Amino acid sequence: MLSPLPPGERKSAVTHAARKPLSNWENEQEQLVGPLAQEARSKRLTLERAIEHRRNLAAKAKNSQSRDSIIREIRELEDEMPELITVPRLLADDITPECLAMLMEQQNECMSIIEAEGGLFDTFAGRYSRMPNLDLILKAFSGEPCRVDRKHGQYIGLKHPLLTICVTTQPDVLRAMAGNPEFRGRGFLARFLYFFGQSRLGFRVAEPPQVSLRVERAFLERVEHLLSLKSNSEMNAKSQSLLLSAGAYESWKNFFLLIEAELRPGNSLENMTDWAGKVPGQVARLAGLLHLASAHQIESKVEASIMMAATELGKKLVHHARYAFHDMGCDELTSCAQAALKWIADRRIESFSVRECQRAIRGRFPKKKQIEQGITMLEEYGYLVAVPVLSYGPGRPSGPCYRVHPAVHVRGLTPKDDSSQPTHCDTVRYATDVPVGAGEGGKPPFEPSVYASEMEVV
Repeated sequence: MLSPLPPGERKSAVTHAARKPLSNWENEQEQLVGPLAQEARSKRLTLERAIEHRRNLAAKAKNSQSRDSIIREIRELEDEMPELITVPRLLADDITPECLAMLMEQQNECMSIIEAEGGLFDTFAGRYSRMPNLDLILKAFSGEPCRVDRKHGQYIGLKHPLLTICVTTQPDVLRAMAGNPEFRGRGFLARFLYFFGQSRLGFRVAEPPQVSLRVERAFLERVEHLLSLKSNSEMNAKSQSLLLSAGAYESWKNFFLLIEAELRPGNSLENMTDWAGKVPGQVARLAGLLHLASAHQIESKVEASIMMAATELGKKLVHHARYAFHDMGCDELTSCAQAALKWIADRRIESFSVRECQRAIRGRFPKKKQIEQGITMLEEYGYLVAVPVLSYGPGRPSGPCYRVHPAVHVRGLTPKDDSSQPTHCDTVRYATDVPVGAGEGGKPPFEPSVYASEMEVV
């Protein structure tokens, strides 16, 4: 999951709180297994040195009898070699793809990266090797086998790798990833669920409300219960399937058919088939997670109510993904239009000229042509209406004045399907009958706070 948020949103504190039970579990395992692992590692290192010493003696032996005697000693020492004990881990952070493969091999091929920053993506994009290395992440999304062979490294064979990534990166990092053809072209960005929260900057309080002790305790107890299942050796010995009830499967199938229809040419998801094609599978995973988090018996079937909750969540995430892919595709022209719209909304401007807009945002867009193109885009989307200015007498005629659609300044409007992000299908129609957010090209509106809905204003 990717949840882009700007600096100052308390991402680190929230991520730390969500990760707390996982870190506590790792600390407990370190205390239990750490001494045994250290003892085995020390004994193994001593035997390896002893074996290496005897190998040197065997190479210098003057006759075959002496050499065979030393070889027998080496075999006896190898039989005494203890197996390495690995301290169980759940979390990784700043790690290269090669080290991640080694770590996953040690940890039953499962690992998670839950971080507030997006430095991981710089590493996988080639921070150290200058070449993107995405194979492991791409295959660990669905548990495909992954084999790692390196000239100066040991062979690593992962049969069913599973990797969880949850990052609250900054929006600029997300846009930079979209600019890398490797990330979009190979389906890297299509494997994430996106969530855009409303920014609280400017409206934060000095003493925010705390999570109730009852809720926090229930969260910790449930995660600890799930971690106890991971510690169960019998359950780890074989995988366990989650089965859907008849109602749950019917609910999932309806969602699948709904998404599949939107993938067709001319429909809302035709330009992001790489992401939307994976949504039904993602919703099934969400249903499995909700089942594990709520069911008293893991072996019971996933009920229809759980699947319905997962499909409703999936519908909302579709809108977030559409906004994310639109935001990632921003070029200079779109950015200029966004800046102009933000200036209009923040100052609650009802009408303005090109010169006034240029003075307001010329720090980022100094050229008048940029401003004009951005305003033209807003006009095409229905946010603005050009009002000709009559000119009398000699001289160059005045430029047009633009009137802002009143819906831009209306807050709290939500679409009929209660979507948390705007869509290009929903529009706000006022007395002027000018659509807001449905402009040419069928793109969503720029500002997430400008919601769309079919309604009449008297």
